[in-house]
Amino acid sequence: MTLSFSYIIIYLCLSCLVAARQDDGKTGREQKYDFQSTLKAHRKGETAKEFVHKDTTVEVEVEYVAAALQYDPYDDLSAGGLAVLEENARTFIHYAGEAKDMGAQIIVFPEYGLTSLNLDLTLGTFLAQTQVVPNPEDKEVPCEYGDVKNSSKIMKELSCAAMESGIYLVVDLAEQSNCSGIAFGEEDLPFSQNGEASGVLSGCIFYNSQVVFDDAGAVVARYRKKHLFLEPVFTPGTDPDSTAVFETSFGVTFTLLICFDILYESPAVSNIYNLGVRDALLSTAWIDGLPSLSAPQVWKGFSQGNNVNLVAANIYAPPGGFLGAGIFRGVYSEPEYYTYDTSSGTKLIVGKVKTKSAAPSAKRHQPGDSEVFSYKAFDDLPLLGPAQMEKRQTNAMELMVNGKKIHKQSTNQNMKQKYLHEDLSRYNHTILERTSPGVFAFQELCHVDNLCCNLTYEYPAEEPEDIVYMLIAYSGIEERGEVVYLQYVQVCGVILCLNETIDSCGYFEEAYVPESAFRAYSLSGTFSDRYIYPSVFTDALQLFGAEKWNYTLSESPDHYHAIIHLHEEVNDLSMLSLFSRWFSRDPNH
Repeated sequence: MTLSFSYIIIYLCLSCLVAARQDDGKTGREQKYDFQSTLKAHRKGETAKEFVHKDTTVEVEVEYVAAALQYDPYDDLSAGGLAVLEENARTFIHYAGEAKDMGAQIIVFPEYGLTSLNLDLTLGTFLAQTQVVPNPEDKEVPCEYGDVKNSSKIMKELSCAAMESGIYLVVDLAEQSNCSGIAFGEEDLPFSQNGEASGVLSGCIFYNSQVVFDDAGAVVARYRKKHLFLEPVFTPGTDPDSTAVFETSFGVTFTLLICFDILYESPAVSNIYNLGVRDALLSTAWIDGLPSLSAPQVWKGFSQGNNVNLVAANIYAPPGGFLGAGIFRGVYSEPEYYTYDTSSGTKLIVGKVKTKSAAPSAKRHQPGDSEVFSYKAFDDLPLLGPAQMEKRQTNAMELMVNGKKIHKQSTNQNMKQKYLHEDLSRYNHTILERTSPGVFAFQELCHVDNLCCNLTYEYPAEEPEDIVYMLIAYSGIEERGEVVYLQYVQVCGVILCLNETIDSCGYFEEAYVPESAFRAYSLSGTFSDRYIYPSVFTDALQLFGAEKWNYTLSESPDHYHAIIHLHEEVNDLSMLSLFSRWFSRDPNH
C-alpha cells in the first residue's frame, strides 16, 4: 500500500502523540527513578517486573574511562595448564598497563581469556587451569600472600598488577571450590562429569567465574556464571544477583555478567531494574548468530534497550564464531567504540563513558582525575573509536561480477567468520513491494501474542531485481545450543534476503550484495514485555552509527510500544531489528 508523504508525516506524529499519552506524557528516559523505594522492595523479595527502569537513580553525573580487550588466547597445553594461565596472565597485565597509560580506570578481559577454550578434562591438567578465589566479603589482597600454591599463583600475579598499576581488573577464570584435598599426581586420570550439569570429584566443584580486583589489588567481587552454554565441567552459580554488583573508588557501581547471561534476566537485567545499576561489564566467548544475534547487535541492543552502558570483551577466534569487543554508551545514547573485524587480532578498546551514579556512598570522581586520557594517544594504540569506525564502514570495495557493479563486502567474509543462523521458516514474513522513487509505503505484519510490527519505507531509486527485503514478525520459542536452551522471544525486523524465499534471509555474509537503495524510516512493534533490544546492522556486518537513529519505548496497560526512527538513509541495510526477550514465558522459567 503506497501513501503520500504528507500522510506519512501525519501518521508518525499521531503515533508519537499516542505513545506519549499512553505514558502520561513521559518517555522512559524522562521519568525519575526512586532508588530507595526499589531497594526496599528488592529486600522484600519483589520482582523486577514490578519496576520500570527510569533515567536516573542518583542525580550525580560521573565520567570514567573504560577498556575492553578482544583477545586471542594462548592455548598450548604441552607445558601444562598452569603454563597457559601464566602466559595469558602476562598478556593481560601488559594490556592493563597500556590501558592505564591511556587513562583507563577499569579493564574487562574476555571469557576463557585465561584458560583459553582448550580445556583438558583430565584430572591433573584441568585442576592446573583453575584458581581458588577468596570470598569478596573478606577483601583479601592476594598480592600480600606469601608463598602460594599453584591454585593461587595467578590470583596473586593479577592482584599485584592491579595494585601496582592502580586499575580495576575484571577477569574471567575457572574457579575451583572445596578442592584443597586433591593432589596433583603424576598420572592424569579421566575427569568424571555429572551428566548435564557439573564436574564432580570428591566434593570439588568448578565455576566459570568473573573476578574483580580493585585498584588496591583486593578481590571485591566474584560472580559465578548462572547461565552456562554447553559447559558440562562447570556448576551454575546460585549466589544472589547482588554478588554481581560492586562499587568503585571512582564513583560508579557496576553489575557483572558472563556471555549467555546477556539473554537472561539474572543477574544483570535484575540488577539494572531492581537496583538501578547503570553500567555493566561483560566477559564473553560469544558465538555470532544471524540475523539478530551477532555480537555487536546484542551488545548495542542490550545497552540501548536497557538504557545502560556496557563494556564487552570477547575472545578472538573467527573460525569458531568469536569476534569483537567494545564500549556501548547507552545511558546517554552516545556513539559506541567497538571493533568487529576478522583481520584485527588482539585489540584494545579504550573510551570515556558518562553515567549517572547509583552509589551515593562511593568516592566521587573529581575533575581532572582522567586528564592523562588523550584522544591523540589513540593513533598509536590498537584502538577503534567512532571516527575510525565510520571510516571503515565507508571504505567500500567495488568489484565487477558478471558486468554488474557490486556493493561492498564484509571484511568478515574473506576470513570465513562462522555464524549460526536462526530458523526463520516459522516467522511470519512478507516481501516489501517496490515503490516508485519518492513514493512512501507502509506495511504491517502481525504474529501470535498480539505482536504487530509496522514499517515505513521507500525505494528512492530503481532497485535491482535480485535485491529483496522482507518484514518479519515472530513471537515464540527459539532453540539455542543444539536445542538445549529454549528461550521465548518476540521479534520485529526488516531483513535482507538473497531471493524471495524466507530461507535465503539472513545469509548475507555468504555472498556479495548488489548495491541497495532501500530506505527504512521507522520500524515499530507492540511487545508483551519491556526487554527490547534495538539494532541497525549493515551488509558490511557493522552497526549503523548511533547518531543516525534513535530508539524510544512507551508503556501501555497491555503492551510496550517500541520504535526505531532512522534520521539518515541506510543504503546497505542488512537487518533492522527489535529483538525482545519474554523471560516469564521461557519453558524452564
